[in-house]
Amino acid sequence: MLRISPSPKRRVAGGLAVVALTTLAVMVAASTKLRSEDRVPGLTGIDRSDDVIAARQLVMDGIESEMMVIELALEGNAPQIDDLKARADRISTLLTAFPHLFPPQTKPGVAADGSPINTTATLAIWQDFDAFYGIAKGAATTAYDATQAGTADKFREQAKKLRGACDGCHAVYMKVEPPSPP
Repeated sequence: MLRISPSPKRRVAGGLAVVALTTLAVMVAASTKLRSEDRVPGLTGIDRSDDVIAARQLVMDGIESEMMVIELALEGNAPQIDDLKARADRISTLLTAFPHLFPPQTKPGVAADGSPINTTATLAIWQDFDAFYGIAKGAATTAYDATQAGTADKFREQAKKLRGACDGCHAVYMKVEPPSPP
């Protein structure tokens, strides 16, 4: 079989075509990446702020449900300490995740579509996020410490500290509407 080698002009033209196509592919990939990165700063807060707010309310409801069982059980004479420790462990886990559910797009104000952002969180969270984060982290640590209590009395002590941390956080960072008059 006779092979005919391409002329130098064809080799240069072919090489330039490959370079041009590669450059175009890189530019398209970079453009796609840049567009997707524009959406990253608030994660789901950009498009789904109502869902993020609902998620943090569900997490808080879960924390409060566990806390209520702990407090009611501790009023009795013989609390099931292993069950209560498991509940404190769930509270610790939930509190560790909780402050991460406050992207800036979910603070009180007006959404991009002009509707009000429906949240009970106060602006104080975003005005000093580090303080809010520290309180949540401290409460998570207190809940964890309850899981390590060796006696019911030690657990009871940690549970009281945890309730104090919850109430203190709510006093600063949660807007509670008074009941409407009848």
